[in-house]
Amino acid sequence: MAAEVVEQPFIWRKETRDHPDHKHCRCYKDVTGDHGRPKLLDGVEPVTLQKSTYYSRVSSEYNQQKRVVREGRRIVKKGFRILRQECLAANRLYQDPEFPPNNYSINFSGVTRRTYVWKRPHEIVQDPCFFVDGATRFDIQQGELGDCWLLAAVANLTLHPQRFHSVVPRDQSFKHLYAGIFHFRFWQYGTWQDIVIDDMLPTYNGRLIFMHSKTKNEFWCALLEKAYAKMYGGYEALRGGNINESMVDMTGGVVEMIDLRAPPPNLFNILQKASLRGSLIGCAIEPDHPGIRSESVLENGLIVRHAYSVTRVTTVDIANARPRLQTQKDITPLIKPHLQGAFDDIIDSISRVASNLGLTERPPSSMSHIPRTLAPLTNWNLNMAFPEGKAELLRLHNPWGNEAEWQGAWSDSSPEWASIAPEDRTRLRLTFDDDGEFWMSFQDFRNNFSTVEICDVTPELGNDDDNGSPAKEVECERHWDVVMYEGAWVSQHSAGGCRNFIDTFASNPQYVVEVTNTDDDNECIVVVSLMQKNIRQLKRYGADYVPIGFTIYKLPQDRQPGVKLDVDFFRYNASFAKCPYFLNTREVTTRFQFPRGIYVVIPSTFEPEMTGEFLIRIFKEARRC
Repeated sequence: MAAEVVEQPFIWRKETRDHPDHKHCRCYKDVTGDHGRPKLLDGVEPVTLQKSTYYSRVSSEYNQQKRVVREGRRIVKKGFRILRQECLAANRLYQDPEFPPNNYSINFSGVTRRTYVWKRPHEIVQDPCFFVDGATRFDIQQGELGDCWLLAAVANLTLHPQRFHSVVPRDQSFKHLYAGIFHFRFWQYGTWQDIVIDDMLPTYNGRLIFMHSKTKNEFWCALLEKAYAKMYGGYEALRGGNINESMVDMTGGVVEMIDLRAPPPNLFNILQKASLRGSLIGCAIEPDHPGIRSESVLENGLIVRHAYSVTRVTTVDIANARPRLQTQKDITPLIKPHLQGAFDDIIDSISRVASNLGLTERPPSSMSHIPRTLAPLTNWNLNMAFPEGKAELLRLHNPWGNEAEWQGAWSDSSPEWASIAPEDRTRLRLTFDDDGEFWMSFQDFRNNFSTVEICDVTPELGNDDDNGSPAKEVECERHWDVVMYEGAWVSQHSAGGCRNFIDTFASNPQYVVEVTNTDDDNECIVVVSLMQKNIRQLKRYGADYVPIGFTIYKLPQDRQPGVKLDVDFFRYNASFAKCPYFLNTREVTTRFQFPRGIYVVIPSTFEPEMTGEFLIRIFKEARRC
């Protein structure tokens, strides 16, 4: 059947096929191939090329793991403290045998454009420290590696010390019990892994080349990135990614994405509540033209296809805004140099015209009337833009940590800041430095960014109804029941593709979910999250994310739970719910409201014979009265 191709304004192309239950499976794929030419949507060329290598390897590894489990074999590794104690007893520095200091740890091919020298921190500076005055988002400096998606999540994590030190344990330093060994903890597919590394770091001309701290003798940033690179098989494995991956790896949480092209009506309230409860929030801009290069800087100072972290969401009172600027000295710090130059040009032009007409020339340096005119004009504009007297603001952080910041309203040098009360300035702890952090209005945020992603340890249990108004009081304790399943799409066995391929769809794994904890007139919130496993670890072998999604069926009363549904069932029964799109990302998450009943969740790839391992997490709202 011919595929209907619908062009999208972003770098993804939407493919719509006729669905057997009169709905649609939609699949997003990258539209650019080699030399910028479009990829064939039906050919699935990258998948075909990988069948003989990646598919067979994943299938054999999956079968091998099952054999290991059946035979009860287990590889036991020495932990951080044992390894450190052994090094201290032998009076030697630890050398990591699993992540050696060579070019293959930097680049998959082992070929680098420069000659890098691996050094320990005490060989780089005289007084290395793990932390200098604690850890903050301003410590982080991006190096030559394109891993802003990691840096943005780490910057967000520093705002929450308890979570931060779950990832970066306190039991290590360069002073006490130093043996050249460090460790970090990351969440991977349902479990927390302790990653042990040595402290040898790649340098060029005596400087760190990848992630580092703004303070030269502080090394927690560089060592964290090295541990993360080791977990995924090398520094090159971190090149390019989505912030939702790193946020989940740092918290073990679940990420829900909001498309800012069609945002919910109460989006600001959603973001503000997420910020208050300590969620990690990231955002990005997808360009409106496929020819725009990644990390291109727009005229407004924002960067395309670049990960930002949202570090605060708040409101400021402008209802009683009054003119406060009276002198040129007051306004100079709040106006960009080019804007100040424009004022100078205007005054010079007026002075020349007055001189030519024989009028008395007013000295150009006398500009005291401009601040008095500008301040009430700014206040008037603010009151027009925010008639309720509250300005909704977001603070964002660019992990580059430099002058690449937003240049519009509420930016560092914007005159809007002259119109807020001194107490609000103190509350917001305003600083106007070239540190990558800036403020912008919620309206500008919504108009300029494409997606925002919120990561919670568990999905949000909101207390707002669909209209954004407070819901009725509930006398029950609300929490989540969570179940996790690990599985695999194995060639010729359980890789049936989506519902479009009705003859093979039934071969996909099937998982039963029972929804019982609902009121008579209410529905239960269910969040389903499907994650591909180990793809980034296999990047060096050519593996890449394939489009994944899931379909959900409500089990009829005459069907026995636990009995696998067959082809005839899917041929004659419509699905109850599904994820909106099949996406070639690590994880897809969708929120539903289900009435009481038994449901079958079927995770699948978009095309048949796309193999790989997966983790599916199902969160059910629960109430205990």
